[in-house]
Amino acid sequence: MESVFSSGAGLALTVVVAGLVAYLGVWLFERTTRDIDEWAELRQGNLAVGVVMGAIVVAVGIIVRPALQEPLITADVGRWRPFYELLVNAVGLFIALGLAIVAVSLAVWLFTRLTTNLDEWAELADGNQAVAALMAGVVLVVALLTATAVERIVIALTEAIF
Repeated sequence: MESVFSSGAGLALTVVVAGLVAYLGVWLFERTTRDIDEWAELRQGNLAVGVVMGAIVVAVGIIVRPALQEPLITADVGRWRPFYELLVNAVGLFIALGLAIVAVSLAVWLFTRLTTNLDEWAELADGNQAVAALMAGVVLVVALLTATAVERIVIALTEAIF
């Protein structure tokens, strides 16, 4: 019965987090872009804006994913195991969401520093797909590397609790 509860709670948590990740990714994109009406650009079919916005949503998901994995609890906690698993997931998720905000913001900042001779936001608004692809790549690389750190943090958190 514990396994059914744990699986159901894990599924519910994952569905809620998926919605939160999508919202957070769009929110981050809106906060990092200046002078761009993202929704108007998307309605006009601006692929460059869509690619970067999509990359940011995926990046947040990549960073948060390790926090949703089943924690490796080796201690004998009896019937409280599902509660402890959810506790570890919740704390790990809180940390991962914070790191996602920092990492994506850092990735966009890093991209603007790499392309000093380019007005990235104007290029995206003009539909420059090459700039969008490069920005998406930078955001995704930072997300992949940050996800490794989140995984280590969740493992350390699990070990510290148990």
